[in-house]
Amino acid sequence: MSKRIWAAVLAAACVQPITAQAQDTKPDWLKPPSPEDIMAVWPTDAWKRGLGGQAIIACKVNLYGALFDCRVAAETPAGAGFGSAALGLAPQLLMKPATHDGKPVVSEVRVPFNFQKPGLSTGTRIPGAGPYAMPTRRALSNVNWSSAPSYSQVAGAYPEEARAKDVGGRVTLNCAFKGEGRLSGCETVKEEPERLGFAKAAKSLSDAFVGPAVLDDGMKTAGMLTQLSFTFAPEMLDPSKRLVGKPVWASMPSGIDFAEAYPKAAVKAGVTTGKALLSCEVGPGGRLVDCSVQSEEPAALGFGDAALAISDGFRVRQWSMEGLPVVGGRIRVPIRYQELDPAPAPAPAPAAP
Repeated sequence: MSKRIWAAVLAAACVQPITAQAQDTKPDWLKPPSPEDIMAVWPTDAWKRGLGGQAIIACKVNLYGALFDCRVAAETPAGAGFGSAALGLAPQLLMKPATHDGKPVVSEVRVPFNFQKPGLSTGTRIPGAGPYAMPTRRALSNVNWSSAPSYSQVAGAYPEEARAKDVGGRVTLNCAFKGEGRLSGCETVKEEPERLGFAKAAKSLSDAFVGPAVLDDGMKTAGMLTQLSFTFAPEMLDPSKRLVGKPVWASMPSGIDFAEAYPKAAVKAGVTTGKALLSCEVGPGGRLVDCSVQSEEPAALGFGDAALAISDGFRVRQWSMEGLPVVGGRIRVPIRYQELDPAPAPAPAPAAP
């Protein structure tokens, strides 16, 4: 294995905690990315040009060691794709969660990646990869799944031995898209702990994922690769807890929807700000169903009813970055009304043919 490639992995393993909260232990690696992991996400154009680079991603680490809410904090050279490449590795990164008073806590880390310049000569003036050729298949990350396993499906697939031992686990699968956005040929990239059935459970759930069949640029996804993360937590086995992933909004009501639903009683009273908190179940397709008002401020001016009126306009992504289900769980939806702007003019009617 090339020492240059190994240097890229070792640099990626230098986690820099940035959480201000005092902790007994800091987050640390269980399994850092391998040389093959680094090469698999290397920006194709940069590789062809023999270009190296650096990137730093800032992420949160959940109670089970999964990274979520990742963003590119820095990349050089700018626009070469190394930041996006580092984000593509986030589902594979598995850490020991930070602890406080002996219990796991959510923390934050900054993960630096050093994509060392390939520098593997082909014997010509054209930079190349020699025996370490880049994969020819495109990889998709951060997929907005049109269908994904529900809470009950994931809980039902929980391995029996792990269930009996009250043990949680985490799995990353590498899968290929086939026709109609479905997946096939899923292989285990990481399983922690091993030999308790978590990888088998994850593979049984992969059939429930449906992604895009065609991308915005018109390219078909058939044959492309993607990675799936799964977090199996013992709390999922308690129906009263309904542990679900942090929701990511796929769509929200428009500004006009908010303005039209603004409570008339608040307008009459001259109140221009307010807030409401809803509790909703996530139904099929990521729609919000069975919503109820948990609180509203100011009270008795209709902000809760106004929030309920637009709740149908919210959609959440059906699988979280932590590898947790969303459909079938309950989430809280805080809605804040800011000072009203003048109502927009109606859109012009379409011209007659």
